[in-house]
Amino acid sequence: MDAQDKIVLICAVGRSGSTTTQRMLNIIPNSNICGENMGAINSLLEFYKRIKTTSNDYVPGHFHPASYETIIDKNVKPAWYNSYNFIQVTNMIRSTIIMLFKKSPETNVWGFKEIRYDSGNVHYLKEFKDLFPQTKVIIQIRENIQAQAQSSWFKDDKHALGFIKKNSKELTEFYKKNNHYCFFITFEQLFDANNVKNMFKFIDCEQHYDADKIKDILDNNIKD
Repeated sequence: MDAQDKIVLICAVGRSGSTTTQRMLNIIPNSNICGENMGAINSLLEFYKRIKTTSNDYVPGHFHPASYETIIDKNVKPAWYNSYNFIQVTNMIRSTIIMLFKKSPETNVWGFKEIRYDSGNVHYLKEFKDLFPQTKVIIQIRENIQAQAQSSWFKDDKHALGFIKKNSKELTEFYKKNNHYCFFITFEQLFDANNVKNMFKFIDCEQHYDADKIKDILDNNIKD
């Protein structure tokens, strides 16, 4: 991965226009903003978090694990004995993520959009930021949650309105606490050119904003 790569994550509530935002960002040359992965990256980040905590708090020798023989010689209980190299494991996690989203060596703007950040899962973004410090996050919700709760698969869920309110609040609070690397936008704000321009500016791609292409995306009601 080139250290100059721009990594962008779209973190949204379902039915808030995140696919439209994904399409907008993919007008950027050499970009590859992928769709959802069923929260698979969250699972990978949970693995990373647990390995990091294990190394930091429990493993004898911590990030430079002591050998089994050394532990036994020192009469230390080997319940937390581990032999992995934390740096190597971390690099493999980074490599897996890069392999998933950096489509080619020329791709220099990459990432994905995901809606599975409810119930506190949004905090996995901190682990992603730990792995890729240049990451920027677009937080997206919808202002008209009544319409949101009646759209697509939400309309058959009697708990949808409560879920959307809670999820929207969690994402908004995360943005407020981490606005040095997060950008906040709503579905409704996508139809204001200034908001979209500011989003492109936020990810350092202001020069690639194209009003005509953005209009085409907003006008095109593609199949869900």
